[in-house]
Amino acid sequence: MEKEYYKNLAEKYFAGDITKAEISELAGWIRNNVQLSDWWEEEFEKSDTDISPVLRDKMFERIKAEVLNEQPAVERTPGKTLVPAWARWAAMICIPICIAFFTYNILSISDTDTRSPFIVKADKGDKATVVLPDGTDVILNSASQLSYLRDFGKNERRVQLDGEGYFQVAHDTRRTFIVQVGELEVKVLGTVFNVCAYNNEQDVTVVLLEGKVGVQTPSSSLIMKPGEKMNYNKSTHKLTTEKVYPEDYVTWTKGSLYFQNESLDNIMKALSRAYDVTIRIDSPRIAEERFTGTIPGGGIQNALNIIMLTSPFRYEVKDSVIVLKEK
Repeated sequence: MEKEYYKNLAEKYFAGDITKAEISELAGWIRNNVQLSDWWEEEFEKSDTDISPVLRDKMFERIKAEVLNEQPAVERTPGKTLVPAWARWAAMICIPICIAFFTYNILSISDTDTRSPFIVKADKGDKATVVLPDGTDVILNSASQLSYLRDFGKNERRVQLDGEGYFQVAHDTRRTFIVQVGELEVKVLGTVFNVCAYNNEQDVTVVLLEGKVGVQTPSSSLIMKPGEKMNYNKSTHKLTTEKVYPEDYVTWTKGSLYFQNESLDNIMKALSRAYDVTIRIDSPRIAEERFTGTIPGGGIQNALNIIMLTSPFRYEVKDSVIVLKEK
């Protein structure tokens, strides 16, 4: 059975009795299991192991990096590898957790339950990077979630997005890659694009950097070219496109934020997600103000001070809530 097979591989890894080929196979499984970090933290919290959170996180990164490196630290016998000393120490003090680290998903879910999705989340103030089973790279912006079924890639490559994601899709002429956002679908074979689709915002946008994508709704469809931005209004169900500088719209992957004639209402939502803060606007007039520009990283106060240069508001902090008021 598959779940027993991977459990045995994990046990062999910590025993130091695993071949190079088996490490590569185990690494491939780890690479495609994107919920390991959250699960690792939860297991430590439930265990009796007296380890600090800092050391816990370092152990996680070392174990994952060591296996994903797919290179033995010391040769033991031809074809076998010797597990590093730090990993043997980690296994001795928390063997149940270390073994389960590699096998939690398989042991807890039936082999036939292909409809149960993998879910990747980026919390407020954070970003997340994931490599999908087909090799597609995805960066999730703050307060975003990506999910896909366990049979991903069998007939099609379909993911569901709530929030914002930057996709570098692995080319595959046989299987279309689909990003589903409510009733809207973005279909590609292999390309680079950005999708912004937060539930609490009125519009869904797609910006194409490379390749070609098709956007489809129940009532309309269009084909995008590089350098175009598509806007879909959830209320009117209308699709529109415009020419843009696409690199501006992915500066968030490097810590900056770009806005093009955006309302302060939407900008404050973005800042709230990016910096994990609560922002309240006291005046409807402020909410309707528009701003265009790039805000580099540097914290929420730096961002607000930049926007204040062209917008008529001031702000104060009350009970950990940032309140925007008219000047």
